[in-house]
Amino acid sequence: MKLRTEDAVSPVIGVMLMIVVTVIIAAVVSGFAGGYSDEDRKAPTAVISCRATDNKLLFTHESGDFVDLVDCNIILTNGEETRSFAGIYKLEKVSPRGSTSKDTQITTGNQFYLTADNDGSGSGVDGAYLGWDDPDFYLTIDEIGTYKVIERESGQIISEGVIAI
Repeated sequence: MKLRTEDAVSPVIGVMLMIVVTVIIAAVVSGFAGGYSDEDRKAPTAVISCRATDNKLLFTHESGDFVDLVDCNIILTNGEETRSFAGIYKLEKVSPRGSTSKDTQITTGNQFYLTADNDGSGSGVDGAYLGWDDPDFYLTIDEIGTYKVIERESGQIISEGVIAI
């Protein structure tokens, strides 16, 4: 009687399957390393105007995407001086009745304030009309004051412009 031993799968097929699995794993690792798994988050875009009022800067959302103040930084520039206000530091949404609101989502027609520490008088800075302490930063009438509203996570600019006095 003759015994026959047969393999279920030839060694060549086994090696080919291992190569295919290795190539698939390499493609997945390459995709993650190359950033295919990351979602590119776009910052909202909005038209936001800014004007100086008594001890505050009043920002008005003119049009565009909704903006959450929690996710924003405000950067003010006066000539060569720059100051950043992170998150909701001193930012207050204005309710329809004119009082402040705890809600932080801003849509078209909404307004919010960036409250200053002082009105600039008594600062010793010529022409100062708004000021913040620690570190000292003043907006002055002899320099063009600008603002940027930036999304914290992506670092992208949501809106920017000149501060109206």
